Amino acid sequence: MALKLGISTWAYLDRSLPEALSRISHLAERAEILCEARHSLLRPENLEATASFSLKYTVHGLIADINIASVYPEFREASVRLHRRAIQASANAGAELYVIHPGFTAWSYCWQDALLALDQSLSELAPLQEELGICLAVENMPKSEWLFFNKPDLDLHGMGLVLDVGHAQTCGTLADFLKLPRIAHVHLHDNSGNGDEHMPLGKGVIDFGPVLRAIEERGISAALEQKTEAGVLESLAALRKNGFVEA
Repeated sequence: MALKLGISTWAYLDRSLPEALSRISHLAERAEILCEARHSLLRPENLEATASFSLKYTVHGLIADINIASVYPEFREASVRLHRRAIQASANAGAELYVIHPGFTAWSYCWQDALLALDQSLSELAPLQEELGICLAVENMPKSEWLFFNKPDLDLHGMGLVLDVGHAQTCGTLADFLKLPRIAHVHLHDNSGNGDEHMPLGKGVIDFGPVLRAIEERGISAALEQKTEAGVLESLAALRKNGFVEA
């Protein structure tokens, strides 16, 4: 079974979205659109551009200035509204899946209140799956004192899990996440174990064998998340060498 492998437009944020998708289309059948900056699907011209390619899409949801765990109702509600707009745009683009970051709190003293706010936000977003016909999935976060969901301890309200392999490696929770049945999508990047470095596959310490076998066996989609095209190409070469991508 071939990997359902895509490439994140993160590696091409210095280019327009049509240019990014054009380059990805020569390397893979799938693209993950990072819905930020020049690649935001809230821009009508970008939404129109997605129809020009035969790629299958996933969308990495909004990150900048977004916090669905904010203890301030005005900020939390605004973040949820912006996600709703981006999810609608993603559905209009025919995307299969939309990735949600679970938010943060800057103060440990606010942890429980922020966790309650996060739960409310997820419960408000979850019904959009049925309404718009798109899978929503929450991404696990890297080791941090202020980010949520760095171990499998969150009620996803019927949404899927985006297993970010590099993030889980920084927390020592990769094996725990890999056991979960609700994995809907996987982010693939390597690191030294000391930080969220988004290295090419094979350049760090992560054993990708169990991850890639699980992706194949379960038919899960995945996306390479490197910061540059050179990193993407290195990752593809590593996958070919190990027989996970056709030469």
